[in-house]
Amino acid sequence: MIIGIAKGPGDTPNEYTFVTPDSKRQVKTSEFVYYEAEVDGVQRQILGRVVRRIPLRLYPDSFLAHPEVDPAQMAALVGYQTGDEFSQDGNQGADAASAELFEIHVGIMGYHDAQLSAFVNPRIPPRIGWKVYLAPDDALARVLNRVAFNWEEGEARQGGAYVGSLLSRPAFNPLGSGAEVPAAAEVKEQGSGVPVVLDVRSITATHMAIIAGTGAGKSYLASVLVEEMMKPINRASILVIDPHGEYDTLEEIRNAAAFRADDAYKAEVKVVPQQRVKIRVSDLTFNDMRFLLGAQFGLTGAMEYVLRQALDRVEGDRKDKTAWTANDLYAALEYMQGGEEETEFNQSRPSRESGNPSAGDGAGDLDWLADAGRQEQKGSRAKPDLQMRGSARALDWRLKSLFAESPNFDNVESIDLHEIFRPGLCSVLQLNEIDRRQQQVIVAVLLRMVWKARMNAAKGIGGPTERLDYPVFILLEEAHHFAPANEDVVTTNILKTILAEGRKFGVGVGLISQRPGKLDSDVLSQCMTQFLLRIVNEYDQSSVAAAVESASHDLLAELPALSKGQAIVAGAAVNTPLSIRVRQRITRHGGIEPDAPGEWAKYFSEDARRRREVDSAGLPEGPPRGSSNIYRKSRERR
Repeated sequence: MIIGIAKGPGDTPNEYTFVTPDSKRQVKTSEFVYYEAEVDGVQRQILGRVVRRIPLRLYPDSFLAHPEVDPAQMAALVGYQTGDEFSQDGNQGADAASAELFEIHVGIMGYHDAQLSAFVNPRIPPRIGWKVYLAPDDALARVLNRVAFNWEEGEARQGGAYVGSLLSRPAFNPLGSGAEVPAAAEVKEQGSGVPVVLDVRSITATHMAIIAGTGAGKSYLASVLVEEMMKPINRASILVIDPHGEYDTLEEIRNAAAFRADDAYKAEVKVVPQQRVKIRVSDLTFNDMRFLLGAQFGLTGAMEYVLRQALDRVEGDRKDKTAWTANDLYAALEYMQGGEEETEFNQSRPSRESGNPSAGDGAGDLDWLADAGRQEQKGSRAKPDLQMRGSARALDWRLKSLFAESPNFDNVESIDLHEIFRPGLCSVLQLNEIDRRQQQVIVAVLLRMVWKARMNAAKGIGGPTERLDYPVFILLEEAHHFAPANEDVVTTNILKTILAEGRKFGVGVGLISQRPGKLDSDVLSQCMTQFLLRIVNEYDQSSVAAAVESASHDLLAELPALSKGQAIVAGAAVNTPLSIRVRQRITRHGGIEPDAPGEWAKYFSEDARRRREVDSAGLPEGPPRGSSNIYRKSRERR
């Protein structure tokens, strides 16, 4: 449909302008239009995005001075016509004059090359007088999406994720999707609008980030993505790190028809509560323990050296590095407190951690090490002096306090990767009642385990329990806690490694954060697909603008104006940055704030009063709930 006539160049070489009355209010910001031009002997449709609209002619102010009088009536009295826009043949008739006229600025994208799967800018701007058309829905769906939409089934084809519809068009209602129909005012008819389908392969291979302010709908969008990836067209293996307990409603996937297939496929969801998240003590590295102990108690340089030596002693030359417990570590510290002689075997053990033990704070407290080194003889080692004994005693107390207070670190039990990762399974690890430092260590250990298992699978080494033979995707909520800017935490380095090299080994990461300004810039820049929801904070806006290269400034300028459920998606998963309306979830949303007034009112209800009476009577509790088998035992109990 013709909507305007080209006027001339815009503010930049890649812009042009056209004039339109836009009586039907179709030419919105971020809308897609095109003109036709011959490129290399082929007639092409050159697509562009509307970046700005400027009024050229409006009603005179005097027409608006009387609120009780319709301005259109006054316009008719003085000769203004009320005709619409351009006729279908592009000629502007006598009845096409309108009280309003707009100059529309368009950023040229180019024509879509199917072989390149990209837009090619022909560098041929429209001449004055050329016709400008509104791009039809079906054509936009073909060129904007990397994965096709299955119109008959009402969902994306294999490898795609239908997340919503184009914001500048009517809300899309897919046939047979099972989703609720949007408000009638937003829908022209069933099947109208432009569905937005993301490339799941790009998301999992090159990582993604969801950035939004509080309450903008980031966890809602993340759940929509999980739903799409768990459908029969994808059958993903997903782990959700949930620090706030917002994703438990994904369990409804198990009973929804959209997640089943004729070949007996049925998506599974496993929610692991915080008390069942276990990390074996022997999986902790020196840096993990130093991070935990240093934050809670503080460690001197001497204590760090003693900790390193104790870990050397318990690990030693064992082929099975996991066959030791916290009791072995306590025994090593007792030796350092007592000063018994070591054997030549103990002296020759290699260091578990590289680096200078006297580096950093507290280096001046380690002068005793030089004397101890001079007194060393083959077959025996000098007894630790008083300072070493005191450091060992203090460290022993700190370790016992740490492990006694945390039920998540265990001598024997550990999360089995094969119980939380499997195609067709989404596992949700709830960490909402675990200390933040311990959350960071737990996530660091899990990431290292996954990384090693996928490397073993890619290289064809290790036994079945040491490999993950399929790609995995890890969704990390509150990512700014696990990779903060200008702060050293144990998860940052392993995250950077996976983000930089995960494509080769099939480990995809999705980061979700409400404070991009507090997220490590290197980590954010490694996510090649970005979802941007409403962001009001100017510092966060500048952080996003620096990290997201594919989104233009006009799109980023819309971030403060986005409503809840609206987003900008840019990067590898789509052919061009898009403003979208997120589709309705199939499962319920779990990240809803509590209704305080409603809860207060319920307190005085008859049912609540009776429950309080029963509770005060001291009746016995019911039987404990059963637990899922998500653990495996170590090969040697100690």
